[in-house]
Amino acid sequence: MNLFSLALRNLRQRPVRTGLAVFGIAVAVGSALAFLALSRSVQAGVRESLDEIGGDLILMPKNVSAIFGGFIPESVLDRIGAISGVARVSGALIAFVPSGADGGALAFGWPEGSYLWKRVPLHEGRVPAAGERRVAVLGDAAAAALGKNLNDDLDLFGQSFRIVGIAGYAASVNRSSVIVPLADLQEVSYRPRQVTIAYVDVQDAGDRAEFARIRYEIQLPVNVIATPVADVFDHDRIFANLEVVPFAVALIAAVMSALNVITALAMATQERTRQIGIFSAIGWSGGRIVKSIVIEGMVLWAIGCTLGVLLSFLVACGVPYIPVIGRLISLRPAGLLIVPVVGAAFVLCILGALLPAWRAMRMLPAEALRRT
Repeated sequence: MNLFSLALRNLRQRPVRTGLAVFGIAVAVGSALAFLALSRSVQAGVRESLDEIGGDLILMPKNVSAIFGGFIPESVLDRIGAISGVARVSGALIAFVPSGADGGALAFGWPEGSYLWKRVPLHEGRVPAAGERRVAVLGDAAAAALGKNLNDDLDLFGQSFRIVGIAGYAASVNRSSVIVPLADLQEVSYRPRQVTIAYVDVQDAGDRAEFARIRYEIQLPVNVIATPVADVFDHDRIFANLEVVPFAVALIAAVMSALNVITALAMATQERTRQIGIFSAIGWSGGRIVKSIVIEGMVLWAIGCTLGVLLSFLVACGVPYIPVIGRLISLRPAGLLIVPVVGAAFVLCILGALLPAWRAMRMLPAEALRRT
């Protein structure tokens, strides 16, 4: 009998304890992967949304904790539009709004005549006409989730909006959004003459010196930050926490996995005192005994991590069915996330297995047989 077969036999002899240890590892690894994937998915979704709508620079208020957490006076946009080298600028008000019995929706308010309307990839219908009020364009995912079609009425903040268009965006955030005239969203949300962010197009975005000059002039006199879409999260505290918290969870999960292995193997070693004594008596070296116990830990790690990865994919499949949230984000576990979590769990599980293995190696054959 080789060491691997011995390890499997020992684990099968204690099915309840083995099952609980494997379950603990699976839950720890699965939850760590889910948190990490959630963090990356939220960031990727928002970044894809901003990039798809367009703009060389995203303008945000300074010293706010979230991308959509502050407000910029519309008067600031007029000054920015007059800067040499700025092709065009358009503000946008972004808010999560209640929509009566339909639940809620992420609403974008765009100014009348803004170039943003011209970039809407219409699936059917049209964008609002000049001077038209209380109308809306829905992303196709929002329309499907809310059960709305063209010319249906949509309740936002207790006000009725007529749906005039359905957009076919690619980014999940945009597909789940409601786009309305800026003046309407400002009115129903009680935020007159304010926008959340602004999109700025630069005439010669490829000229780094020119690009840097425009960024400097935009930021110099007012309390705003102008940043490319790729760097937008550098100024967001919430997304910074979304980076830190999942890694902390992943570390805790790896430690929990190691503790499960230590507990299972320590108790198994205690119960197998006679077996270990016999192995020592027939000439097994301390190193061979250690290997047999460490292999048990590796088997627990392998089964637990495999189930944990599968669990994370099951969670990812279930996220789209969560009301409202499922329309805005998509959980995407990836190899770049799986490898570090599983690797950390492996290292700590092996270290955890060494403690009971070390205790077993120190047993004298006569003492081990006497204690049974």
